[in-house]
Amino acid sequence: MPLLNLGIVAHVDAGKTTLTERLLFETGVTTSIGRVDHGDTITDADALERQRGITIRSAVVTFTVHSVDGRSVKVNLIDTPGHSDFVAEVERALAVLDGAVLVVSAVEGVQAQTRVLIRILERLQIPFIIFANKIDRVGATYDNTMAALREALTGDAIALTQPTDLGSKSATITTRNGMGYLDDLVERLAEYDDQMLSRYIDGARPLTEREALAALARLTATGKLHPVYFGSALTGLGVADVVDGLSRYLPVATGSSDGPLHASVFKIERSRSGHKVAFARIHAGTLTARDSVVYHHRSPAGALATREGRATSVRTFTSGTATAPEPAHAGEIATIVGLSDLEIGDQLGEWDAAKGDRHFAPPGLEAVVVANSPAHRPALFEALSQLAEQDPLIDARLDGIDHELTVSLYGEVQKEVLLARLATEFGIDAAFLPTQTVYVERVSCVGEASEQVPTGNATLGLRIEPAPVASGVDYRLAVERGWLLPSFHTAVEETLSTELEEGLYGWKVTDCVVTLTQSRYHAPTPPAGYFRSLTAIVLREALRRAGTVVCAPVSEFELDVPNGSISKVLQMLHAAGAIPEPLEMRTTRCRIPGTIPTEQVHSFEQRLPGLTQGEGYFSSRPLGYEPVHGSPPTRVSRSDRSSTRPA
Repeated sequence: MPLLNLGIVAHVDAGKTTLTERLLFETGVTTSIGRVDHGDTITDADALERQRGITIRSAVVTFTVHSVDGRSVKVNLIDTPGHSDFVAEVERALAVLDGAVLVVSAVEGVQAQTRVLIRILERLQIPFIIFANKIDRVGATYDNTMAALREALTGDAIALTQPTDLGSKSATITTRNGMGYLDDLVERLAEYDDQMLSRYIDGARPLTEREALAALARLTATGKLHPVYFGSALTGLGVADVVDGLSRYLPVATGSSDGPLHASVFKIERSRSGHKVAFARIHAGTLTARDSVVYHHRSPAGALATREGRATSVRTFTSGTATAPEPAHAGEIATIVGLSDLEIGDQLGEWDAAKGDRHFAPPGLEAVVVANSPAHRPALFEALSQLAEQDPLIDARLDGIDHELTVSLYGEVQKEVLLARLATEFGIDAAFLPTQTVYVERVSCVGEASEQVPTGNATLGLRIEPAPVASGVDYRLAVERGWLLPSFHTAVEETLSTELEEGLYGWKVTDCVVTLTQSRYHAPTPPAGYFRSLTAIVLREALRRAGTVVCAPVSEFELDVPNGSISKVLQMLHAAGAIPEPLEMRTTRCRIPGTIPTEQVHSFEQRLPGLTQGEGYFSSRPLGYEPVHGSPPTRVSRSDRSSTRPA
């Protein structure tokens, strides 16, 4: 049976989880319809998700679609978060999809986070159809929704259903037909297909509706066009059309089950018995329980490590959330147990550099977590370590002389979710200290230094120089590797990694190349500790000579505000240190893109409703780091390095 790995994505409150519940009901997986406000949805099974009414972690649920032409397609539906604080979770899930349904509200239209999701889908080249939800709500519109979609998309949106009586409980939909509809469809197809254009201009043999819809399916698979269905997920209106559209317009999974294994891990959970369970998309080959598996891990610094283990359990999804102990073939989603050190982003079998790339910037904020009861401190670290398995970007770690428990964050909502999960899943009452901005240091120019130990039997030289932005740290040799013992090389590399955690101002040094330029030793053979000490001293001196620039995290943002509030919003953006790009004016609203210091995102979000009478929409996404203007901020060192830090 053909297989489709499907994602449903949307801005918060657009109706994504409600549509998911309707799809499960329409396809016979459930006999009742869960509701977000009732806390009984299938995909938001987590108690915290039900309490907050939002999706926090991706979930997998399976159903079968029987199309009108007799085809059956198995669908693995991956429900993804909608809040911008969980953008990394969204992208991990999207990277394993064959197609998606984008849910927009016919009332609010294309909101800021919707635009972010559209860009992600387009960048990952994931075909998607669109469900315009809430047509029975006051304020729902057809023309404005279609105009907003066409303005936001790189390609075009084509409505296949026509709503009537929008904004009322008597709203209905009909399938678009007739010559006017067909002419409009063919005209839009002709803009993206040369064959359609030729037929359209020639006019000798007009296209039939069947031919036009076949062309629409072909162009949807390429991401150029996007069918749009109107309806109401809450009442089920129009959901059957979406079900039919899944098999008509979205491409099924491809890949050979006979070739070498290639799979990617997009989610980690713990079973009730405490075993690590990895969720993986099988891109090629077949994975069976008790198979020996080679797998690859890319570190944040870019180093690739290869490991090997045995999968003790492999299960595939059958119906709903149920799984069966069956071999996982190409295209399927599998749960894997036995590879205890698997991490999110790891690849099994062959390594594919394109799929190994990270598509999101690391968090630009951090905060210390404190157990309210000192007796819970060891358990708190263990709990945070398990949560970091499910979201490695939170990077739970022990920092500073006092070994403070620190986590990295995208935003304040993520803090609230972490505290709630610590309480509900681990029984730990904890609190966050105020959120701090995480800066980095980039090397200004080339710096070089060398040193030998007082006994003269060990010498080391290093050069540090700038590298392209977002390239991480690259370590190179300008000497023969045989000039040092393997243990000495290990000592140098490990010390470099540790020392670069603190630059001249106390922040992590990144985007640089470190080259070993000198390496000598002679009898009596020195211990490896000599080279650890030399590396720390020489690197610090080379770094001082090169100089560093402190850089602050920035986020790209999109604002959608009423025209009457533009002046106030721009003033607030300026006060926050944001850099707006040219405004995009529409009839009654304005879109403002730009960049903003990440540390200002939360306060800006909180103040926006008051400036726009609650009608402003804001979405942000970590972008990277930009140099700090003015006096660079410093960080308290983990060790006494005040003598080498600039005043």
